[in-house]
Amino acid sequence: MFVSQSFQGVLQPQVAEAVAVLRGLRLALESGLYPALLESDALSVVKMINERVIPCADIGIVLHDILVELGNPCFISVSFVPRLANCVAHNLAKLALGSEGEFV
Repeated sequence: MFVSQSFQGVLQPQVAEAVAVLRGLRLALESGLYPALLESDALSVVKMINERVIPCADIGIVLHDILVELGNPCFISVSFVPRLANCVAHNLAKLALGSEGEFV
């Protein structure tokens, strides 16, 4: 399942990527799609999640919520996937830039 959503305001790229991961985790739970393996092309965000690093910055709040969700036994792991191997997600992100609302 794929989701594309635009956000009002400006988010730092890392924060936007972390919000996307959190939204994906919550969507998987709400939809009953588990066990779930989440993939992201945001290497720094994936590393912080897997190393359980929560910096004292805006992204820290989102990472904390991600780690809480990952405490649910429904989730297997979060993995890095290069953008070239994740073309559908990249194209959905570009679609969201010019749209309002959420597409599932």
